[in-house]
Amino acid sequence: MTIRDIVGQAFSYARTCRSLWLFGFFVGLASGGSSGGGRGGGNASAGVAGIAVSGTDIAPIAIVLVVALIAALMLMRFVGEGALITGIVRARQGQTLTTREGFRAGWAHWGVLVRIGLIYLAATVGSLLLFAAPSVLALLAFGPIGGVVLGIPAVIIGVPWLVTLYLVQAFAWRIAVIENRHALDAIAKARLFLHGRIIHGLKLIVATLVGTVAIVVVALLAMVPVVLLLIALIPVLRVFPVLMIGCLVLLPAFAVFTAIVGTFRSSIWTIGYVAQVES
Repeated sequence: MTIRDIVGQAFSYARTCRSLWLFGFFVGLASGGSSGGGRGGGNASAGVAGIAVSGTDIAPIAIVLVVALIAALMLMRFVGEGALITGIVRARQGQTLTTREGFRAGWAHWGVLVRIGLIYLAATVGSLLLFAAPSVLALLAFGPIGGVVLGIPAVIIGVPWLVTLYLVQAFAWRIAVIENRHALDAIAKARLFLHGRIIHGLKLIVATLVGTVAIVVVALLAMVPVVLLLIALIPVLRVFPVLMIGCLVLLPAFAVFTAIVGTFRSSIWTIGYVAQVES
């Protein structure tokens, strides 16, 4: 199965397997790495009028709510990944995965996905520290020239190593879910699976990036006319009503495109692994 076939099949599943969109939304949201920050503001007259609860009282509650929200989103990210992997495998077999079945599959595997993710994170951080330490010491001892002299070999060695770690983690997730393996067992098999398949993994990385960019471009092209229409309505309906209409129209569209991105990105790696195993 060629990379073009894998990308085409992933696009097809991302577009048609709507029962996976809920899980794809959380995976896409996490994959995007974007976060929104809200601003709080008030003027002096509002302060004089008085607020029942002071900022110091609100702050702990806000922190708890934010932490709880982040924890819930992270949990759903791993639940969603497990559901997507299971759903794509079933789709390749001509079967479907309902949302309820997706939650069951996600709950059954989210723990092992977290453990693999933590091992990958620890290995990545440890590797970065190991590669950076000689350069930093040389920089302190011999100045910029010493840092550059040791930094170039560190980059040459470090980048392929970090990419390999990422590939091991991506395939270990699929192995853990599809073959119901423990974290260390899945990682060990992923390392064996990568022997002779590094180029295949690199192609999947490129395919994921290019496909994601394509979906984002399509989303922007689809939303630009809507945004222009909303801007044109501002003199007629005023700003606030237009903002409300914009939220009602654009937020669902954003959610759909995010779900498609998440489903596509997960599908690429699942298809890429299963196709190699079947060949």
